[in-house]
Amino acid sequence: MEEIRPISHGDIQDVVRITAMAYPGSSLLAPENSQRFAERVRDTLENDPHASFHGLFRENLLVGVMKWYDFPMNVHGIQLLTGGIGSVAVDLLHKKEKVAKAMLQGFLATYRERGVSLVSLYPFRVDFYKKMGFGVGSKLHQYRIRPASLPFTAKDKVHYLTDADREQILACYHRIVRQTHGMVKKTDRELKSFLEQPGLIVVGSKKEEKVSGYLAFQFQSAHEDNRLQSDIVVKEFLYETPEAMAQLLSFLHTQSDQVQRVVLTTADDDFHLLLSDPGNGTDRLIPSVYHESHVSGVGLMYRVIDVPCFFHQLSRRRFGQESCLLRLRIRDSFLPENDGSWLIAFREGLPDVVEAGQPDVEMTLDISDFSSLAMGAVSLRKLHQYGLVQLSDDKLLPLLDNMFAVDEKPRCTTPF
Repeated sequence: MEEIRPISHGDIQDVVRITAMAYPGSSLLAPENSQRFAERVRDTLENDPHASFHGLFRENLLVGVMKWYDFPMNVHGIQLLTGGIGSVAVDLLHKKEKVAKAMLQGFLATYRERGVSLVSLYPFRVDFYKKMGFGVGSKLHQYRIRPASLPFTAKDKVHYLTDADREQILACYHRIVRQTHGMVKKTDRELKSFLEQPGLIVVGSKKEEKVSGYLAFQFQSAHEDNRLQSDIVVKEFLYETPEAMAQLLSFLHTQSDQVQRVVLTTADDDFHLLLSDPGNGTDRLIPSVYHESHVSGVGLMYRVIDVPCFFHQLSRRRFGQESCLLRLRIRDSFLPENDGSWLIAFREGLPDVVEAGQPDVEMTLDISDFSSLAMGAVSLRKLHQYGLVQLSDDKLLPLLDNMFAVDEKPRCTTPF
C-alpha cells in the first residue's frame, strides 16, 4: 500500500534522517544541526499555516519527504494562490524506486484538486524536473562589483533598519510585489526569520518614516590570510523608486575603502549599464574583446497544472490587444489530465475558454515550454525559432508573439 499524507510529530526523526542523507552537503548529520532542523520541522507543523511537510509511505514506512507551500503570487498583475514544493528527499534505501515521481504526482494532483493552476520549485537538477513538465524561469545574474564602479549621487536618506522597522519593511516589500510579476507575498513570520540571520545588516532608503527600498547584506572574508579584506554579499536588494535605488547604490559605493567586491545577484538583464566597470575581477576576455561581467544561472521553474483554469484565473489580464480564436494543444505525459487541447477565445486580449468554434490558428507545444511561455520567461518567437512550438499557420506568429509578450520577465526573491 502506498499513500501520501502529512508528516506527524512521530515522523520527525525519520524526516531529519532522510533529509540529512539526501542532502549531505547540508551537514544535517551533525548532532547539533540535526537537532536544529528537527526543531524547524516541529515549528512548521505547529505554527506555519502556509507550509506543510508531507511524506510518501509504503506499507506504513516513510520512504520520501517533501515540503509544500501556499504562495500568493503576482501573476501578470493578478494575485493567484500558487503551490511550491521544496526539500524533496528520498531515503537512500529506496532510490530508483520512483519515489520522487510518486511524490511529485501527488503534489500536482492535490494542488490541482484545490483549484490551483500554477506551481513552482527550485530544481536540484533542471533536466529531472523538465521531464516532469516544469519550465525554466528567468535567469539570475551574479555580479562581483568594485564598490567604486557603482554610481554615487547621494545617501542622505539611508538609515539602519532594525526589527522595529519590520512593519515598514514588509509594507515596502508588498508594494513592490503588487508591481512585480512573479513576486510572492511574504509573511511577517518569514520576514522575522530573514532578519534574524546571523551577521545580517539592513539599511533602507527612508523618507518621512516611509521605507521605499532596502538592502540586506552580510560581510564575508575576501582573503584567507588578510582579515582586513572583506566582501559585501547582498542578500536582498529591493526598491520602489529610482531615488531609493540610487541612494542604496551610493551607500555601497562609499564602502570602497574596506570592501573589495560587492556580490550582488539580480534578475535585471541590464544591470551592467549602471556600472562604470562591470568587470567581475576574473579579467577574462570572451572573443573577440568582451569583458566577463557576471555569471548567470537558471533556477526557479514553473508548471501550469490546469491549462483552462490558468486562463480562467487570468481572464482579467489582457494578452495584448489582439482578437483571435486559438486552438491550444498541450503535450503533458506526466499529468495526463492536463494533456489535451482547448479553444481559447481572445477578445481584445482578454482570454475565455470556449467549447466550440473554428480556430484561426492551432498551436502545439510541450507543457514545460508552455509554462515558460505563460510566465513570460521566453517569447513565443524564440520557441518557434527553436522548433519547440508548432503553428498551423506561421503567418500568425507575429500576432501570437504579441499576445504572449511581457514587459518584464518574472522575478522572485523567495527561497524555499
